Amino acid sequence: MVAKTFDVKRNFDLSERYEEVKDKLEEVGYDTIPAIVFLQTIALLQRGECAKKHILKLDRQKFIDMWDEVVDAVERTVDYFRNYYRIPVSRILPYNSLVVPFAYFFYHHPDKPETEMKNRLESFFWRTALSERYSSAVETKLAQDKRRIDRILGGEQPKYDYHVDVTPDSIIENGLFSANRSYKKSILCLYAYQEPKSFNDHSIVRINNGWLKQANSKNYHHFFPRAFLKRKGEDEFYINHILNITIVDDFLNKRKIKAKAPSVYMKNFIEQNENLEKTMRTHLIDDIDVFGIWNDDYDLFFQKRAEIVSKELEKRLLV
Repeated sequence: MVAKTFDVKRNFDLSERYEEVKDKLEEVGYDTIPAIVFLQTIALLQRGECAKKHILKLDRQKFIDMWDEVVDAVERTVDYFRNYYRIPVSRILPYNSLVVPFAYFFYHHPDKPETEMKNRLESFFWRTALSERYSSAVETKLAQDKRRIDRILGGEQPKYDYHVDVTPDSIIENGLFSANRSYKKSILCLYAYQEPKSFNDHSIVRINNGWLKQANSKNYHHFFPRAFLKRKGEDEFYINHILNITIVDDFLNKRKIKAKAPSVYMKNFIEQNENLEKTMRTHLIDDIDVFGIWNDDYDLFFQKRAEIVSKELEKRLLV
């Protein structure tokens, strides 16, 4: 598309324009958004479809005319993801493709959505993410979802032909931790929304794109350490599960906690952090006295966390 959209008279070089946008996105932690997101957004706006064949047929002059407004719509989307959904970096976005329907929305509706429109957009986000909808046939599904966004823009509730199960049992069944699966990223987004604080002093945990490339990231901590659970004979599926993951800083993860039992390292933190109960609520651990922490009861911790994650997800889905 670089050659197809190049225009000397209008001083338009797509590769240069994208690099300019990418530099701006990098400043806010969203530099992993690829160029295809912009092309798909413009294709949806021009043609209502965004497969490669539709992108290749885009009108050059219209493309150039729309570019700045589409960039603005993408930037508004990023701001919305960061500020309303509290997704601090693009690495934990369930899909980069989720930017496309939201950019389509903000192109037509530059202001922040309110009341029912806001709730319908949020439900759309979580349904798409948790159903792993964009794992296949993404161009076709983006075109379908464009029509759902049109309904939201028109003040209507979109219809969904697929079910999203957020019961505790479903979360347990689908929760094997892999940093690249959209389902797990969805739960990570939920964790990030709580604005997690450091166990030892209630300071803000900074989440970094560079640290989130793989499942053994510095930001990902198994609350019941893997080595501890392995010694107890726990199955790997339950050890490396999203319900056992908390978002912490590198200092705690690698230097303070290591392979210690929760009952041991949490006793140290309760002496250091007078706000520990408040801190743990930012990790969706509501009551440290009933989560099995002090007697290292992983089964109880696991079930309690499944219940609270389920409750939080239910809030975000419109029936």
